[in-house]
Amino acid sequence: MEHDPDEAHVEEGRGTVGKLSEAIAVLDKQGVLQAVEEGIAANLDPLLMIDEARFGLEVVGEKFDRGEYFLMELMRAAQIFQSAAGLLAPKIEEFHGKVQAKGKVLLGTVAGDIHDLGKNIVKILLECRGIEVIDLGVDVRTQKFVKAVEEYQPDVIGLSALLTASVAEMNKVVEALEQAGLRKAVKVIVGGGIVGEIQRSALKADHATIDANEGVRTIEGWIDERAIQVA
Repeated sequence: MEHDPDEAHVEEGRGTVGKLSEAIAVLDKQGVLQAVEEGIAANLDPLLMIDEARFGLEVVGEKFDRGEYFLMELMRAAQIFQSAAGLLAPKIEEFHGKVQAKGKVLLGTVAGDIHDLGKNIVKILLECRGIEVIDLGVDVRTQKFVKAVEEYQPDVIGLSALLTASVAEMNKVVEALEQAGLRKAVKVIVGGGIVGEIQRSALKADHATIDANEGVRTIEGWIDERAIQVA
């Protein structure tokens, strides 16, 4: 779709992009949604706005690391980001056209855990980068992960959890993939609050992170490497 809005209108809209990250950083939901609406009205690239919102999340994460924000603020920022992305996601295909998926990722929160904010953010960021995501949801049993890997043949499987007790469940999934002869065919990344509470060596995964942005960069890197190997 061709976009050629009035230049002054575009410049006005671009001024909202910085406001977007600033509003997320201070947990101002109304400010975020207003900036999104202004950007859409100015026909700004929705991917640019989502990336700016992601930068706001990084600022929130830095404040969390410094003890300025706590878990409640972290969750609030994630919810605000989801609200913004929910408005912007439908505009991506309209702006860029349909893009062929460059890779496939299977996501799910392991059995016994129903937390999904971090997983949902990762899903949004991956989809914005042209990566297909199969989301199994929360409280996913081990065999459901295994069957999904067999059915969808993803490049990467992402296991999410907040509870420390979920370490055993994450490792059960990896062990089940090994027993099914599927482990070598798929990379495994684990994420969520659990990663900050334990020694990462306790997790039988290729990578572990508490940071959604780092997780997305890692996944994208793996998919790009696989594409080069196949080419």
